[in-house]
Amino acid sequence: MRFILVFAALLQIASFASYAADWPCWHGPDGLGVSKEKNLPEQWSKERNIAWKLPLPGKGASSPIVTGNRVYLTSQTPDTGLHVIAVDRDKGVLLWDKEIGRGKLSANNLHNMATPTAVSDGKTVWAMFGTGDLAALDSEGKILWQRNLVTEYGKYKFNHGYGSSPMLLDGRLFIVCMHQGPSYLVAIDATSGKNIWKKDRNLEPKDEAQDSYSSPIFLRTGGSVQIVLAGAESINAYEPKTGQELWMANGMKVPHQAGRTIAGPAAGDGTVINVASGFQNRGYTVAFKTGGKGDVTQSHKLWTQSRYSADCPTPVIYNGKLFSIRDDGNASCIDLKTGEPDWQERLFSENVKVSPVAADGKVYFTSGQANCYVVKASEKFSVISTNRLNESTLSTPAISDGKMFIRTDASLYCVK
Repeated sequence: MRFILVFAALLQIASFASYAADWPCWHGPDGLGVSKEKNLPEQWSKERNIAWKLPLPGKGASSPIVTGNRVYLTSQTPDTGLHVIAVDRDKGVLLWDKEIGRGKLSANNLHNMATPTAVSDGKTVWAMFGTGDLAALDSEGKILWQRNLVTEYGKYKFNHGYGSSPMLLDGRLFIVCMHQGPSYLVAIDATSGKNIWKKDRNLEPKDEAQDSYSSPIFLRTGGSVQIVLAGAESINAYEPKTGQELWMANGMKVPHQAGRTIAGPAAGDGTVINVASGFQNRGYTVAFKTGGKGDVTQSHKLWTQSRYSADCPTPVIYNGKLFSIRDDGNASCIDLKTGEPDWQERLFSENVKVSPVAADGKVYFTSGQANCYVVKASEKFSVISTNRLNESTLSTPAISDGKMFIRTDASLYCVK
């Protein structure tokens, strides 16, 4: 009996270590931007603490993901090729580069069709593109199945192009489309590529307010998992197996015409955060306590903070605080219980579209020039280091195996 208990404990430790080492989707495990790893890099430059640097074919705003010894990215080449790329995590060697198609739809010139981040379970990688192309590939780059959701469900009607990333849970792939056309959340069997269910999501707001470029997150609460989506002046949670709506909060209108949603929701410590677009610094952030059912707009609202909301970067909940950065470079730490600010500091003069990530008692704030402030995750503002690569990026860093993986327009860096 004692042997069985010890063996079970070892399995649990091994499972935890594997989970902690992987960064399998956009913004990390469950899309929450937090890693459990320790002893992460604090100081680097182009000449210092770089394990390797790999030039990338084409460009993309998608972020790197890491599963096992693989780093996966998507990219679009000048001939409109849609590529999935596999890189050896330890050596920085390109393992394969698979073109799954070609195409281009309307998008803001900041990004292209390779904006959604891929997702992987370590054996298969699933990649979504702004053309509606969705593909599953094995670890050697062989296409297992492929679909085009624009062909199936209609033309995208985003003002700035498709940007949401797929998420994976228990063999189900979740794809969201929230735009000025028929909006939906679809659950797809990750092995076969066939629909399990499709949930229409057509809410009341009109015009650009319907556009959402945010990605789903998974909220683990009360022993269950919920899919949480933000867009169209609302935040909603769905049951992953059936698509049943569990709760929703609405009425988060912003006072300008470009009231679309880019920053995604955040969750942690019994709280869910929704960012009502901070375009021109006119948005706000709303916190809700978890555990509600039906319309929780008023019943579960904790606080509203109107001074520190980002437009593009998704905030992160860590150590009982909400860490956020606005597009103008102003970062903030907000008390999760009260909504009151502990600090706000200007970190960058350059534009910021990259979402912060947190681990090891630190928060990593990255600018659009791939420059990074490492700040203590505490109520007192304290800078640990300032690190500069000075290369354009829209990608959020990945954390794995004690390293940081940073994608710029031209290259993928592994920081040790």
